[in-house]
Formats: sequence, structure tokens, C-alpha cells
Amino acid sequence: MKDLIKIQQKLVPELVEKMYRRFSILTTIAQYQPVGRRSLSEYMNLTERVLRSETDVLKKQELIKVKPTGMEITDAGEATIRQLNSYFNVYSDDHQLAQVIKEKYGIKDVYVIPGDSDTDKAVKIELSKQAGQLVEDVLYDHATVAVTGGSTMAYVSEAMHHQPYDVFFVPARGGLGENVVYQANTIAASMAQQTDGDYTTLYVPDNVSETTYNTLMLEPSVIHTLEKIREANITIHGIGDALKMARRRQSPSEVIEKLQHHNASGEAFGYYFDEQGQIVHKVKTIGLQLEDLVSKKFIFAVAGGKSKGEAIKAYLSIAPKNTVLITDEGAASVIVNNSNKK
Repeated sequence: MKDLIKIQQKLVPELVEKMYRRFSILTTIAQYQPVGRRSLSEYMNLTERVLRSETDVLKKQELIKVKPTGMEITDAGEATIRQLNSYFNVYSDDHQLAQVIKEKYGIKDVYVIPGDSDTDKAVKIELSKQAGQLVEDVLYDHATVAVTGGSTMAYVSEAMHHQPYDVFFVPARGGLGENVVYQANTIAASMAQQTDGDYTTLYVPDNVSETTYNTLMLEPSVIHTLEKIREANITIHGIGDALKMARRRQSPSEVIEKLQHHNASGEAFGYYFDEQGQIVHKVKTIGLQLEDLVSKKFIFAVAGGKSKGEAIKAYLSIAPKNTVLITDEGAASVIVNNSNKK
């Protein structure tokens, strides 16, 4: 059954979501019948406008009937619920994980892809496709998009398609010193190529001294790119494991020890934080800063795999409220289980 759901989500993801919404409406009506639209709206946390549209379809299909006392399920509706129960019991596991995380951390939305990208590359590809689709959905003419580096971001760039808009991509920060394929500069260029957009680069080290930082901040090319980063209204970023990221940056041993001492779990934009979201260390980086995210309208955080569950959980404690998280079942299970232990 789960394999069937995965296939359907690949082919027609919007169909599965719509089916699940209508199935949920049917089961809620069956539970509270007779129920009015206003009460149903409160039970399901959906607007009355959306409910009106959906219940009109269900009524037309003779799955519900509308009486002066409220809506009730029909025999056909009850049969439909029985037939779809086993299907959506499987599907709803991931849907419920997403809802729990969304409510726990108060962020804009959460998408959970079935499986674990640590053990199945196909899951990472699907996760990246979902992220790419969500980003494409909010693009507009002359939009500026800031992107970070990382292997997941590389997959996201490959999942994007030609756009009818004039879109500009910019690296969120420098990244010399790491695998060039995963640098933000490379990701920005790849996304521009995939969408027929344009891009600029930021060729500066990801970790610089105070003196170097002050010197680079006077460079015209750096100034120009930083202006584009500030203009960006859309941000796509990954979330890293604290110690892995520190070692990737070839951080000094005292930094590694500091992170270990403070039990640092996650990393984003050069900030390292523990599971409570407390920042325990910050790298001197040129580019987008964590505090800059507050002004961004669209923020997409993309990370998956059971091994990253702790890191994602740590980041969510400080994530801006308009963050959309795209993750997988492996990471989501860790986040929810740890949250429930509190």
C-alpha cells in the first residue's frame, strides 16, 4: 500500500492531497453528525469557504446529505470511508507527522516525504522535487532567490524547471574551501540554468578573520552581491549536523571542543545551536545572516534523513514563523519522538 501511495504522489501529488482532504471531511462529518458548516470548520481548522466548495462536491456525489440540523453521512459515504480507511491510515501517518511538527514549532507549513533519505536515495530525490515545486509555485517576475550550498540543495536545483519569469538567483553566502559541486555559487548557477534565469556569484571564503572580513566588505563585487542578497524575498536553505559542518569547514580543534561541550546539534547560515535553539557558536561569514530571514516572505528549509533529525529539531526552535519545512519520514519521526519526550 505504501509503495502505491509513493507512486501516486510522484504522478499526481495534488490528487492524493485532495482525496485526503475530502476523506477527512467525510470522517469528521461521520463523527460529529449532524454537524453545521461552522462547527465543521472549527473541528477541521479549515475556512468555511474551502469547506463549502468541498462539501458541495461530496453532496453532488451523494456521499453526504444536508438537513436543517446539519450535514450527515449517507450509506454511500460510509461505504467510501470503509473502502479508503486502510489506504489513508498509511498515508495519514506522514500527514499527521507534518501536522504535529507544524503545530509544535508554529511554522508556516511542513511536508513529510515517505521513507528515509539516509538509506534510500530515491527519497532524497522526491524530497528535493517537492522543495523545487514549492519554490516554483511562489516565483514571480523579477524575483530574487537566495540559496545556500549542500548536497540536498544540489538535488533541489536539478528538480527545477524552465520558468516564464525573469528570476535572479544569488548565493546566500560564500563557500570556498568545500566541494565545489555543493557550494552555494554552484547551486545558484545550476538553478538559474534549470529555470532559464540569471545569477551572480560570491567568491569569498565561508569562514574569514576579522581583518579579511573588513577588507572584503569594501570590494565592489561583494557589495553588489550583498545588495542582491538583501533584495531576495525567497530563501532556500539546508540544515546541517553541527559537528559534520564544523569539520567540513576545517574548524580549529577548540571550536570542535566548544560545540561538543555545549552539545551543539544543528547548523544553518554559519550559526551552531543546541537542541533548545540556543546559539553556541557563530562563524564569521559574508552573506545572509540568520537575523536577515525575518524580513523574507518565503523561506524553505530542506533537510532529511534520520541522522539529521536532531539538527532539524534544533533549528526549528529558532526558525522564523514563515518557514516551510520539507523533510522525510526518517527525520520527522526523530523530531516528533524527541518532542513528545519533553
